[in-house]
Amino acid sequence: MRRLALVVALAAACKPAPATTTPDATPAAAAPKAVDKELAAVADRLDPGPQAPMYEVLPTWLKSKVESSLAGDPKSPKSVAEAREAIAAWDKVDTKDSLATMQGALVFARGLILAERAVAAGSDDPELLAALTNAYRVVHSLRMFQRSGLLGQILQMGVEMARKEAQLETQQIEEAVAALGRAVERAPALHMHATARLLREHPNHPTVPEALARASQAKVEAEQYEEALALRRLAVQRKGERASGSDWAALMGVCYSALDVACADAARKQAEALGPGEPGDDKAAAFKKRLADLEVTGTMVRRTLALTQATSLEAQLERGHLLLKLNRQGDAQRIFEGLAAAHPNDARPQTGLGVVAIHRQFDLEGVIRHVRAARKLANHDRLYYEVALGTISPLMFTEVAAQLAQAPDAPVPDLDARFDELLELTRGFRAHDPARAALLELLFTVTREAMPKFLGKQREAGLATLRKLPDKAMALTRKFPESRDAWRLVFSSSRLTDDPRKARLLANAPLPAALQQDPDLRVQQVRAQLDAALLWEDGDLLLAAMKSGMTLPETVDADTALTIRATLDAVAGREGDTASLQRAAAGFAALAERKTGKELALALNNAAMVTAYSGDVPAAMAMLERAAQAAPESVTAAYNMGALAYRMNSREGLVELFAKIIGASEIAGVRLHSRAFLVTLAEAGQGDVAVTREEFAAALAGEEVYEFRGRVPLGRWGVVEQGEFKVSLGYATNGGLTVLDEVVPHWWLVVPAPAMDSLLAGRTKGGKGAKKAAKAAKP
Repeated sequence: MRRLALVVALAAACKPAPATTTPDATPAAAAPKAVDKELAAVADRLDPGPQAPMYEVLPTWLKSKVESSLAGDPKSPKSVAEAREAIAAWDKVDTKDSLATMQGALVFARGLILAERAVAAGSDDPELLAALTNAYRVVHSLRMFQRSGLLGQILQMGVEMARKEAQLETQQIEEAVAALGRAVERAPALHMHATARLLREHPNHPTVPEALARASQAKVEAEQYEEALALRRLAVQRKGERASGSDWAALMGVCYSALDVACADAARKQAEALGPGEPGDDKAAAFKKRLADLEVTGTMVRRTLALTQATSLEAQLERGHLLLKLNRQGDAQRIFEGLAAAHPNDARPQTGLGVVAIHRQFDLEGVIRHVRAARKLANHDRLYYEVALGTISPLMFTEVAAQLAQAPDAPVPDLDARFDELLELTRGFRAHDPARAALLELLFTVTREAMPKFLGKQREAGLATLRKLPDKAMALTRKFPESRDAWRLVFSSSRLTDDPRKARLLANAPLPAALQQDPDLRVQQVRAQLDAALLWEDGDLLLAAMKSGMTLPETVDADTALTIRATLDAVAGREGDTASLQRAAAGFAALAERKTGKELALALNNAAMVTAYSGDVPAAMAMLERAAQAAPESVTAAYNMGALAYRMNSREGLVELFAKIIGASEIAGVRLHSRAFLVTLAEAGQGDVAVTREEFAAALAGEEVYEFRGRVPLGRWGVVEQGEFKVSLGYATNGGLTVLDEVVPHWWLVVPAPAMDSLLAGRTKGGKGAKKAAKAAKP
């Protein structure tokens, strides 16, 4: 969703997208086929009046690009159908997949412009109007990023992409993002006007109830609760006998938003009587959970109402935070502002105002302003420290990153003062959560020591500091044996050690009894075991990983467990275990059916390799072609196609292919094996042997210089790892202080280059223990 913000604004520039010169914004509407006085009255209440199309906010240069790409009648049946389908497709996008999200955003943006063109040209298609109400809701949902600084971060991430694909300058991208901000601001009025038109012009159309429901949700978010409740009631009423238990459950939720318990109780009875409306035990269980969650909300509503007349500071603080949980930010803000005025020396009202700022578009600067205002006040509770640590820390690192981007060689100002503030907060947090405070103190202290070394281009000294982290994390587990945070750090930091013996001890460290069935920690441990086994070519660790993978708790995410087990089976199957190969093939095939984008490419690539191990190389090549199409920017599948072609004695074009992969791959192992293939091809007469060997040696030395793990992953067991180190600190309104510290590996099966072993033989450099590991036996 974050990347949608930039992509929507740039959609027309990155790819041709329809738009038009600005016609009259509100052409005369066609005479309604029927008059519905009730809906007409609702439309009159909702309608803010005629609105210019959203694409009017586009900067001149972008508008000219889209106008130049237009052709045909904007309200033709073909254009209208394309617009509806493009907008509807957004609901099916897997927003966890960044590539799929960006592609879906391009389609969505095109659909929105097509729809606005059609309406501006006179189309009154009811399904098109309904689609526009949905599209404007999607655009308005980006409001949460407007004041958080995230749009600025998105801008930085998107600059290179946009320059490459659309030949845009930074100023143009900034103008596009600014235009998106204006679009977000205009979306609610456009939404209400489109809804009003639908209600007036097509009162009997089947899309009316859903349009009313969308308008109701918009009014809830605008904190106009009476109108929201009236609209949701009308939506259910207009469905009549088609109204399901889910519709009544939705009404129940709006009743609670309006603090109307009697309304919610009545809606619950109807919901329970009708049930989920869809067959299946899973639907029944989901519906039951939804009602249970709503009942939790109901308990909060009743408590909020009970505290209405309470006058004590503690009671009013409780009421304010309950109102926040009920998303009544305005009411909560008024309570906290009154308490801050009445109790100017108490930190808790300021903390409450900080949490309000988080709820309101995640206004990070506003949060920190209140947190710092509370710094010298009394009564710092756990919430204060969680909000402060979860906001000041990410803002600090964002600001440091921005400063480094602008002036890479300049010293970062006030770096010590920034860390002093974080460590002061950490010390205060000890009274509330000593284990988590100790972990944060460790992370801040190590970062404070390492950062100046990296900034001063003292990479080896910086890495030496980071390599102390695993031992320090292990020491934390002895002090706080049941700290999930500490154990996660042990497993994630095990990749940093340059001692294979220590890597084995860290990855195999036994969890205490209380945590042995913790699904997250068990996943982190088996990932660490397999990564270390592959990194150090350690057969004992591989066996430990296999044991861990086979005994994962049932509560582990099914696809996560399947990925781990299929990868382990593939490693075993490569050495001739037929049963393991069959399990791996089934596992990767199942994953491929459920994935998209890069995850689909990974599953198809691995399924192809398992198929190749079984001897069916033509089928493997077909799968690899599909993998390459699923994620063109990931070149591992292309590498494997080249490697299999070599094995089939097809040499044409391989030198060019491997050379291209060296420049495009993000994975060190793929780059090195590509260079090793160039050596092999040179030995067969396609290149200079001495030059390719020298280039391989230089490339390996370069990889060693920039590798932060204990050694360069060599991939000689037929697996290369592309890992994401996820380390972050934040505050979530539904979870409090969040500490993310994990490695999410993506294991790609590959064909090792035949020359790799000989090229590595006799090497004496590569990190502590590397020579020994380079000679290790294969599993």
